[in-house]
Amino acid sequence: MDSDQLQIKMGIYNIRQLRENEADLYKLIRLETLQTEPSMFRCSTPAEADLTDAQWQERIKYPRAVFGLFENDKLIGMTSIRLLNDKEAYLGQSYIRKQYRGLGLSALLYKIRMAWASKLQLKQLKVSHRASNTVSKAANQRFGFKYSYRESANWLDGTTEDTLYYVLNLQ
Repeated sequence: MDSDQLQIKMGIYNIRQLRENEADLYKLIRLETLQTEPSMFRCSTPAEADLTDAQWQERIKYPRAVFGLFENDKLIGMTSIRLLNDKEAYLGQSYIRKQYRGLGLSALLYKIRMAWASKLQLKQLKVSHRASNTVSKAANQRFGFKYSYRESANWLDGTTEDTLYYVLNLQ
């Protein structure tokens, strides 16, 4: 993959791929995400709060792309995409601060990841959400994702609830 960083603008908002030297921005917004919205994210091992700076740096590198959502230069959200193999990728870690929700900015999260997938000529994207997260369900279905299957998951808020998985065939 070349080093060109993707970016999409919408008025005063823009979303762009974070550079490897911006792992601190990723860490900042990701930890905020997990603290403010624990009911929307699954438990991970190791817990992200315990990662070293080197591990955060590694998580921003290919085969993953992390995108920061900005109001002018102020970081207000994030999303990521991770290659599963040379034909498929998984969309995840989407978050927009509450005061910026309802402005249509989630479209930028999908558009930037789809542009990254197109650049790599991927054939399929996968995404998931907590069964009760109807906002995520509506967003992924607006972009053409189709339901695939469900499985039980443990969530950061200490509960267990099904995760719903979706796929989007690109070619």
